[in-house]
Amino acid sequence: MSPIVADKVTVQDKRLRFIFFVAWTGLVLWLVSGHVFWRDEVRAFSLALAGSNLAEMLKAVHGEGHPALWYLLLRGGHELVPVREVLPAVAAMVGIATAAIVAFRSPFRIGVVILILFSYFSAFEYSVIARNYGIAALLMFGLAGLYQQVKDSLWFGLIIALLANTNVPAAILAASFMLFRFVELIAQRPKAGRRQWLTFAGNCLLALIGAYLCFRTIYPTFNDGAVSPNLQSIGPVSIVIAIFDSGTAFFRSAGGLPPTLQLALVLVSWLSFSRQPAALAAAVAAFVGLKLFFYFIYAASYRHEALYFIFLLGLHWMIAAGAGRELRSQRPNWIHAVGAWALIEILAVQSYLLLIPISAQIAGLPFSRASDLAELLDQHGLSNAVVMADPDPLLESLVYYTDNPLWFLRERKFGKVVRLTNRGRTDLTLDDVLNDAAMLHRRTGRPVVFLSLLKLDLVNKTRNMMYANTTTLTPDSVRRFKASTKLLADLPTAYTDEKYEVYVYPR
Repeated sequence: MSPIVADKVTVQDKRLRFIFFVAWTGLVLWLVSGHVFWRDEVRAFSLALAGSNLAEMLKAVHGEGHPALWYLLLRGGHELVPVREVLPAVAAMVGIATAAIVAFRSPFRIGVVILILFSYFSAFEYSVIARNYGIAALLMFGLAGLYQQVKDSLWFGLIIALLANTNVPAAILAASFMLFRFVELIAQRPKAGRRQWLTFAGNCLLALIGAYLCFRTIYPTFNDGAVSPNLQSIGPVSIVIAIFDSGTAFFRSAGGLPPTLQLALVLVSWLSFSRQPAALAAAVAAFVGLKLFFYFIYAASYRHEALYFIFLLGLHWMIAAGAGRELRSQRPNWIHAVGAWALIEILAVQSYLLLIPISAQIAGLPFSRASDLAELLDQHGLSNAVVMADPDPLLESLVYYTDNPLWFLRERKFGKVVRLTNRGRTDLTLDDVLNDAAMLHRRTGRPVVFLSLLKLDLVNKTRNMMYANTTTLTPDSVRRFKASTKLLADLPTAYTDEKYEVYVYPR
């Protein structure tokens, strides 16, 4: 008996699954109703609506760092219903579809179903936060549920190709699903026939096409400032460090546990595949691939790491449906049980984390201050003011809430989407900010609003603002800045880092 998978889904289980799905849907819609969009959510929406046609949109997203599927969904939804609410609607629909698959189609025990539904990633990260990672969760659970029906058809390769075009980490997981099928075919008894291998070759081709489309969309990136500095030091030693690293890259944040403990639980969870060579090979390969990617290319966040949990759950689902070949072994069943309970422990912590956004919404703590700022600008007659910020990306979420022109201090240009590049002003001073404000006021005749993430106190300090960019404050520059501006408001608290002091120029 597996602690994760039920021997049989009873009628009572089905009733409970329906009840918990309805409760989950109500919770998610409540969280969506109070959600204020963060910059990465609005950034994708801005890019999806860029250009007058699809070709121009695809040109705009080229080099952004994400494949095109999410942008296509947002663009298509906006073409059908041209309102800004398309952004939360598409994300919520993807999340609800994923939850429905888990609630009504998965073979998991009712306790595991509840932990998945009421997890931080399912009820918030992949349904309330409007980003492309939810599509990857939907496709992975969908593939797990359909695997036995599609593994010997080209539908398998098509799903893999779509998964590869949700986000780059999912492309690594897509390759790991292909590895699962490859090992399964090798271990199959009786041996796989010629037709099965030809179908697998066709699916490999589809997967390669998907990977190529992903690569062509994301490379070369124009966000060179966001690339990990470890990219410059790839070598045998650094690869070993990357795999065993637990504090700076993959699994530095997931699960709300100390990184080393989180990493240990993940490794122990592999014991649940001790008799399944295809699943074990896929789990290890995905782990190594993600480890190397996030160490050398881009540091991981929770949204990336939770995809691996879903991948492991997908493998358990596939095995429960009869995929893979179980090896006969003298290993006792408790080894499998230890691995399964480690994964359940990971899921339990994700459910505990869900209390954070619930508590924040009850307390009235916004995810971002962008909506409050838009109301503030309107109240003070600043709906036509030029707005700038330090760091620049604080401005991106404003596009959803206001039409104010946005000035990027690092790049010294107007826009809606910041290029995270090292080719702009990597170090900024308050005198630079003041000079730009004066220039913009002369050129446009409009007031200039400045959002400062830093508290402007009379202390010498240089702070890292984002990636390689820094800002230097001196007592004299602070005095000059405050003498020429007026503090309009202090919006000091938010769920994310989008909180700031608001100044207006001229005084």
